[in-house]
Amino acid sequence: MDIGLIVHCLITRKGGTELLILKRSLDESYLPGVWDVPGGTLEWGEDPFEGVARETREEAGLDIKSARLLDYYSNVDSGKQKHFVTLIFVTEYDGDQEPTLSEDHAEYAWVTKEEAKEYDLLHYLPSFIDKL
Repeated sequence: MDIGLIVHCLITRKGGTELLILKRSLDESYLPGVWDVPGGTLEWGEDPFEGVARETREEAGLDIKSARLLDYYSNVDSGKQKHFVTLIFVTEYDGDQEPTLSEDHAEYAWVTKEEAKEYDLLHYLPSFIDKL
């Protein structure tokens, strides 16, 4: 069984009152149309913080300066015979640039924690949003 290491980043602004969420493109093979946060697979030998900063730049066009580890999520995908561990980071974005999306995402929204619950979020995100 293989192991995959994933990094995701909960990005807040305005003193933590708003959270950035991204809607996955309908062309995506994995969970099309589901709302997510910036993140992806860590590259071999890559530091997790560098990976989450890279994924945030690639998916949202935002540069983050620092992030702290909030928690993790672990699951086994029997079909893929792979164990995934997702590191969940959090950071406060203090820039004034709006996100520039990659082709992986169709739209973005800055939402409150309460508003986020109204979106079709990736199944494990609500429990981490509650920790903000």
